Amino acid sequence: MQQFAIGQRWLSDTETELGLGVVIDVDERSVSILFPKSDETRVYAKTNAPLSRIIFNTKDELHDQEGLIWNVESAEERFGVIRYHAVRTLENGEVERKMLNETRLGAHIQLSKPLDRILASQVDSKAWYDLRIEALQMQANMQSNPLRGLVGARVGLIPHQLYIAHEVGKRFAPRVLLADEVGLGKTIEAGLIIHQQLKTARAERILILVPDSLQYQWMIEMRRRFNLNFSIFDLTRTAAIREHDPELNPFHTEQCIIASVDLMVDHEDLREQALEAGFDLLVVDEAHHLMWNEEEGGNDRYDLVDEFAEQTAGVLLLTATPEQLGVESHFARLRLLDPQRFSSLDRFLDEEEKYKHTAKIAEVLMSDIPLTEDHLQIVEKLLGHRIQDQEDQRYQAIQELLDRHGTGRILFRNTREAIQGFPGRDCQPAPLPAPSTWSKNGKLREQMWPEEAQIDGAWMQHDPRVEWLMEILRKDLKQKKVLLIARSGPVVEALENALRLHAGIRTAMFHESMSLLERDQAAAYFAEDGGAQILLCSEIGSEGRNFQFASDLILFDLPANPDVLEQRIGRLDRIGQENRIQIHVPYLLGTAQERMFRWYNEALNIFNHISPTAQTLQENFIVELKDCLLENKGQAFEDVLTRVTVQRQALEQEMQEGRDRLLEYNSCRPVVAQNIVQALDDYDDNSTLPMFVKRFMSSTNIDFDEQSNGTVIIKPTDQMQVQGLTLEEDGMTATFYRDQAQIREDAQYLTLEHPFIESMMEMIRTQSFGSTNVALLKSNAIKPGAVLVEVWFKVDVIAPKALSLPASLPTQLIRVLLSENGQDLSQKIAPEILRPHLKHLDGNSCRQIVKARRDTVEERYEQALGLAKEKLPMLKEQAKENYGKQWQYEIDRLTYLKAFNPSIRKDEIERLQRLQAEGLSLLDHLSVTPEAIQILVTVKA
Repeated sequence: MQQFAIGQRWLSDTETELGLGVVIDVDERSVSILFPKSDETRVYAKTNAPLSRIIFNTKDELHDQEGLIWNVESAEERFGVIRYHAVRTLENGEVERKMLNETRLGAHIQLSKPLDRILASQVDSKAWYDLRIEALQMQANMQSNPLRGLVGARVGLIPHQLYIAHEVGKRFAPRVLLADEVGLGKTIEAGLIIHQQLKTARAERILILVPDSLQYQWMIEMRRRFNLNFSIFDLTRTAAIREHDPELNPFHTEQCIIASVDLMVDHEDLREQALEAGFDLLVVDEAHHLMWNEEEGGNDRYDLVDEFAEQTAGVLLLTATPEQLGVESHFARLRLLDPQRFSSLDRFLDEEEKYKHTAKIAEVLMSDIPLTEDHLQIVEKLLGHRIQDQEDQRYQAIQELLDRHGTGRILFRNTREAIQGFPGRDCQPAPLPAPSTWSKNGKLREQMWPEEAQIDGAWMQHDPRVEWLMEILRKDLKQKKVLLIARSGPVVEALENALRLHAGIRTAMFHESMSLLERDQAAAYFAEDGGAQILLCSEIGSEGRNFQFASDLILFDLPANPDVLEQRIGRLDRIGQENRIQIHVPYLLGTAQERMFRWYNEALNIFNHISPTAQTLQENFIVELKDCLLENKGQAFEDVLTRVTVQRQALEQEMQEGRDRLLEYNSCRPVVAQNIVQALDDYDDNSTLPMFVKRFMSSTNIDFDEQSNGTVIIKPTDQMQVQGLTLEEDGMTATFYRDQAQIREDAQYLTLEHPFIESMMEMIRTQSFGSTNVALLKSNAIKPGAVLVEVWFKVDVIAPKALSLPASLPTQLIRVLLSENGQDLSQKIAPEILRPHLKHLDGNSCRQIVKARRDTVEERYEQALGLAKEKLPMLKEQAKENYGKQWQYEIDRLTYLKAFNPSIRKDEIERLQRLQAEGLSLLDHLSVTPEAIQILVTVKA
């Protein structure tokens, strides 16, 4: 029976939330304990009180009643009450000592060490214990996984996107130009890089600068695909922050920010505050708007980005037209990335001319053409050694040429021709007679989009496009999914109302007045089999969402900007589209609508193909175009169409001849890219996360409802046994499957990198969840009643997360299994061998076993700790060898290549050398942290 004395401190095994209690009364049969933290008193029978005595050992931390933290130097017992000799260090460095009776200890106590918890009879269920061990193993595997930062994105396994993300995302302070053609996913590539940089802590503060019209598209894309919460900073938000605290720099309030380029250009005070706040990574979309020449310098936007790029370590520039606006403009963007490397336009032109010869021989190497003696001599001159005409040597020569190629490390450009896999698109014009009431004079807006001025919907009574729409949906497109895009929300609402009520067509809407949840639900209804036949979108339907499962697009009206038109078509014409896209364009004969259609179709050829020259040509001819749209100019308009067509064809021919196929190959090295795709595919197929999450939900009383369509609904309940999870009150719909996540954008894509799963793992890692267990082991090999002690330790190294030191460790977890007499059984009996033979005990039995075998448990724990520490020297040496080799390989490679490729920066190599030295130094200080302990009592099988 436990010995009680007034003043002793005890903890309730069944109500640990009461805090640390103090004995206030003892008689022959009972003991009364006051719990000051909760101001409650409990009376227990002395013979079977569910209580654990709290005694602190030397070096333990304890809190006094004032909340001060002390370290125990020694302890002594007087009349059953412990007196602690305690010490603490003051802020001025002086040491204070004090004698503390246990009666003076604070009531708040957090027993996080597994040994402390189990000796205090705080025993978790076997399910929780197993979940903790599995979570620790999953986290350790992810930390050392080369795919880290890539597995959590809601993206398809598209080789060129993953190759660029892997190549750039693993760099420290990457400075690159992403220049893929429209529809190949530059935003996804940038998002993957951002995600990888954040997950590996290579960057923490990120600023995305975009045109006004793209702010919400970027915010939605970052949230939807990568679970990254970026905040849009505009005049309203910054003014509200400054109003609340005039001294506060608004850009210090968030880590990840999206802002308009124009906001920064027009408001010098905000620009200066953003510069003062500082960022690790700068991302600039639509970088072709940054203009510069040697005589006049840069425009406002160029100078703005130049200022940010100068003081930001990492820079990503995005443009679909790297050389479209001229080689000088192309050089200017490269100059933003590396002003030392690209300091002279003339020298740049000379180098580009030299690399053209490199590209030509590389094309031969990549082809099936037999190598002649001339070819072999050229290769020998370029590489410094001779090769044989053999497949492996040709491949190796290509890799060396790629590494040395001019802008190959900082410019990535994939083309549709190189990537392939696009079914193509066809224009289906629908010329309609214009009603007599149609305006053919006046402002362009009145001629092109008169419906926008009639908010009451009166325009629908005489607009022939409405009847045409109902007819085509009833007949030609009856069995198909159709996306319709119009300029404004009111037009979409009026059309949806007519189709639903008057034509009986299943519809869904998507416009700016709807909440994100409502948009998600509409998109999901459209995606479902048997769901909406048509999704009607306002202009935002061309931003941030993709509907590759549909192949029919109706352009109810035409936008004024060819880039916006391409964005509309790009919702369907993307990688993953399996059918030729049919673009249906209704327009009214003899009106500005017909002339706009002909401009896009004949002059710019934008309906049938991606037109990389469209925006430039429209800007060059904008005055003549407006005149022709406002009024039918007859032959003058025909002449404009002819001149623009000729100029477009010449520009496209020039761009085709100037294609740098070596650069394109370097932007997606097929073997490497395919290896990444295969690795991610294997990771998806072998994931144990679905079963882990299901077991976690079941054991913690969180509602987990599996649906027939491959999704699950997760909801909190009143009986939840854990706190701190990133789970909203309404719960969430989720899926574990990449393909399903691509279709169901309303469902969260759950991976180890999703915020909800990360919060689950963090809760397990930082709290005591599942850190103790007592179980029966059914075995005929060990005598009944024997005790085995299993302890898990985590190998820790305190270091900046960006160094990824845990990844270099041969193992991050050490398991020690000891018999009652101290025999080490760790290698003989694996956890998976034990698991089927274990049986959980009820709480009362657990407490009795712990109290009866307390001394044995403590002895075996200390032995296990000693054995774990003995492994540290070996782990340290292996980790240092792994870490050193990993960094040295990259340092040697870049140092060697720098002699041939000036785009490799000196500071890049020096940074790697500093990080290598820092990491090797920190690996000298490995330690072990106890994570879980399990007591096994043997019984006959």
